[in-house]
Amino acid sequence: MLALMSCTNCYKMDGVVETLGYEGRELSLVEFLPHQITKFDSCRVVEGHFKMKGHIDSTRLVFLCKDGRPIIPLYMEKGHIRISLQPTEMTASGTRQNDLFYSFLKEKIAIDNHYEDLFQQSMRLSRRRIDPRKTELLQDSLRIIVDECENMICAFMAQNYSEPAAVGVFMMLSSSPSTSDDISPLLRRILDAAPDDFLSQSYVNGFINRVGYERN
Repeated sequence: MLALMSCTNCYKMDGVVETLGYEGRELSLVEFLPHQITKFDSCRVVEGHFKMKGHIDSTRLVFLCKDGRPIIPLYMEKGHIRISLQPTEMTASGTRQNDLFYSFLKEKIAIDNHYEDLFQQSMRLSRRRIDPRKTELLQDSLRIIVDECENMICAFMAQNYSEPAAVGVFMMLSSSPSTSDDISPLLRRILDAAPDDFLSQSYVNGFINRVGYERN
């Protein structure tokens, strides 16, 4: 009975590395909070694999770090977490928050890549100064993609305000220099629709106080 109870708050992590520069290096799980950095676990990469396991008292957003430097964010939570480090993609999966967070990132990255492709086409046409009608159509398409991305983000948040993954997404969206002391229309839209429990989360509440947000 004691053995079963002790495993209810356990995490197990299996990682596969398919990119250069990791063999024999130390990987660690680190939580970065204002005025506090906590290292939870560590191991070394051996023949392209690494493993960690232990107890966790609550779900935490941490970073997998290589030699102390952040590589990817992930949720340290009970369950079996699988990490894949590839040259073109780095992901964490297998537990609820990591599946939510990385499914969101996958969708956002796809939209961002589509935007970048059209943006580069638009820039090439603009430099050549040919076919202005096509340039206008591309600009219209770019605006549609921005709206699509914002609607996707807001839909994800609306469905998951009660999940820790939503706080991680909000942290990612609000961490750019342009939002350090201000609030974008997208962030205001997210906060306006958020329940009080989300607004009271430590990071979200700190952001609200910093930018002077007030619900409309």
